[in-house]
Amino acid sequence: MTTLLAIDTAADICSVALVQDSVQIKRSGSVVRKHANDVLPMVQALLDESSLRLSQLDAIVIVSGPGSFTGLRIGAAVAQGLAFGVDIPVIRISALMMLARAAFKTSCETANASTHIQRIVYACVHAREDEYYFSCYRDNGSEQPVVLIEDQICDSASILALLETDVNVQDHSRCCVGNGWQQSALRHATESRGLVLLSGVGTDAGTLCDLGQYAFASGQLEAADEALPIYLKEDMAYRRS
Repeated sequence: MTTLLAIDTAADICSVALVQDSVQIKRSGSVVRKHANDVLPMVQALLDESSLRLSQLDAIVIVSGPGSFTGLRIGAAVAQGLAFGVDIPVIRISALMMLARAAFKTSCETANASTHIQRIVYACVHAREDEYYFSCYRDNGSEQPVVLIEDQICDSASILALLETDVNVQDHSRCCVGNGWQQSALRHATESRGLVLLSGVGTDAGTLCDLGQYAFASGQLEAADEALPIYLKEDMAYRRS
C-alpha cells in the first residue's frame, strides 16, 4: 500500500494532501501567502487524522516549479527536512503538468473530445511583462500527461509561433489552460485558432498527489538533498504584490 504526502506551496493558498492507495484526504490554508506558518501544522494534522507517523510515508511530493521563488523554496525546504529525517525519497512534479492533468480530468465535455481524438493541452502561466511559463502535454488515455514540449520560459511571439507550427493534431482537440492566455498578447490566440480555452481549472495538493502516484509507480524518486526547485529563470526579478 503506497502512502504519499503532497505539499503545494507554489499557489497563493498552501495545501497538503495525503493518499493511501486511492483514499485521499487534504487540507488547505485560509490566508494567502502564509505558507511558512501553515504548512507544518497542516502536515501534522493530516498525519494525526490518518493515525500515521512520518516514517510510514513512502515519499513526499512537492511542486518543482515554475512559480514563486519563495513558495517553491518553502516547499522544497520543508520536504527536504521531513524526508531526510526519516530517510524517504522526494518526488518533484511540474506546476504546468499539474495544470495539464487538471485540464484533462475536467475537459471531456468542454473540449468535445472523443475517445479516438488525442487531446493536447497548452499550459501557459504569466511570469511577468511579456514572459510566460509554457509547456505542452498530450492525454494518453490515463491521467498522466505526456510531455510534448518541456517547461520553458518564453515570450508571446514564441508561443504564437509554436501554435502555428504544431500540426500534429486537429485544432478541435487542442485546449489551452492557465492565466497566461488571459493576457492581452495571447488573449485572442485561442479564438482565432479554434482552440478551446479552459477557464476555472485549478490545482492543489490533491492534483499533486494524483501525479505523485504515477511518478512513484514509475520510479521517479530523488534523494531529499537533490529535490531542489526548478525556477527556469533564476535571475528573474519578480514584482511583489
